[in-house]
Amino acid sequence: MEPTLPEIGVVVAAPGGEWEPAVHSLLRQSLPPAAVTVVTPADPPPDQLPDPRLHFARCTSETAAEVCVEAARATRTPYVAFLHGRDEALPDWLRHLAGAARDDAGLVQCGTLRLRADALVEGITLTPGLDGAAYAVRRDLLRTSGRRAARVMVPRLLVRRRTDDTAATVSAARAAGAHLVQDTHLSSSTHAPSVDVSGRGRTPDLVSVVIPVRDGALTLPAQLRALASQTYTAPWEVLVVDNGSTDATREVAEKARPDLPGLRIVDAHERPGEAYARNRGIAAARGDFIAFCDADDIADPGWLAGLAAAAPDADLIGGSLDSSVLSPTYADEQPMPMTQQTDFLPFARGANCAVWKDVLTTIGGWDENYRGGGEDMDLSWRAHLCGFRVDYAHDARMHYRLRAELSTLARQKWNYGRSGARLYAAYRHAGFERRDNRTVLMNWSWLLLHTSDLAHSPSLRRRWIRYGARLSGFLAGSAEQGVRYL
Repeated sequence: MEPTLPEIGVVVAAPGGEWEPAVHSLLRQSLPPAAVTVVTPADPPPDQLPDPRLHFARCTSETAAEVCVEAARATRTPYVAFLHGRDEALPDWLRHLAGAARDDAGLVQCGTLRLRADALVEGITLTPGLDGAAYAVRRDLLRTSGRRAARVMVPRLLVRRRTDDTAATVSAARAAGAHLVQDTHLSSSTHAPSVDVSGRGRTPDLVSVVIPVRDGALTLPAQLRALASQTYTAPWEVLVVDNGSTDATREVAEKARPDLPGLRIVDAHERPGEAYARNRGIAAARGDFIAFCDADDIADPGWLAGLAAAAPDADLIGGSLDSSVLSPTYADEQPMPMTQQTDFLPFARGANCAVWKDVLTTIGGWDENYRGGGEDMDLSWRAHLCGFRVDYAHDARMHYRLRAELSTLARQKWNYGRSGARLYAAYRHAGFERRDNRTVLMNWSWLLLHTSDLAHSPSLRRRWIRYGARLSGFLAGSAEQGVRYL
């Protein structure tokens, strides 16, 4: 039997007059709010949302913070949660807050997804501070001093927040937060709730295959031939997203049309980066289920069928990568399957994954701040922390090409290291741990002791460059992000 959860009232701060997104999301919560008070300068529409839980409190831009505090104190529930008017709470937001508050916590916070004006992700907020957080506070702590209570972080991304409107990001709810628990002594803890990860139970109506490519004329033909040989028989299309190619990439794609009638070429020359190209592909896709692969790999004939077969039971799916065909010389660099990953949460690699389009819309697509790696880990981890199911389809095999030239290999590993530091800065409060000091010391000691490998066999030189570039990337990323990830 599920334990009784405390009731939560919600105050929606809308000093700019826009409150509908927050209220609509609140009325769809799996745990309904006990009451909703909208603090806004506008008169409530007489016939808008006739719900007995919905109340309005008038304010001006100068008095909005004070009215939010008074509305919170007047709420007849043990806890009061706060949203900005343009925020969208995911369906289990209040249930997670209530679950964490069950142990008499004083302040319960959760993570937020920060979205740009075009609804693509700008980043995430998962920090212990109130700045930018979505939270609930125990009502008896409002405007008190000298009290002791627990501050609990729910390591989930449960609120979508627009960052293009200053009034929404620096609004009354955020300003009120400094007053709500002033002088209260808060001890920190983390509440990791269980998540319902039941599948969708339906198959895709149309699959869109998105291939980001930049100067891929030499390798793209083999990938397009492989796609033309897929065993998948339901409707699907191919989108070649040209990320500013200067070679014959477009001509190569055009020549494949007879074998791939659903092929389209999407222009994405404005900005370099795989994440940007994939987002352009998502925007142009007609399918409800989107698969991603790279132009320099080769899909196994059953690749698309394997991803589609896993679709009814998952929200985001990763397939397997096999380097034995395209890069047989580098057997020790075979990518690790999702089922064997040990760092934080499993992730689907961008070279072989598929996602329902509405999931991509909810979590904001690919984060374009990641360049050269890490964007696939970020996408999967956001999906995990929003409560979506991330699964693995071993039968969806992609023949993967490893970097052969040492210069491109070094650049790739350097970027991976930099991205690792960015990921740590973003997800450390959700449980992503950096390597311990002993491991760091061992790694750098190994690199120094094996410097002579650079003058030995090509395989030893390649191994040293892989490790050295990644460790150097850790240092550079740590300096860029202001964290210690060595």
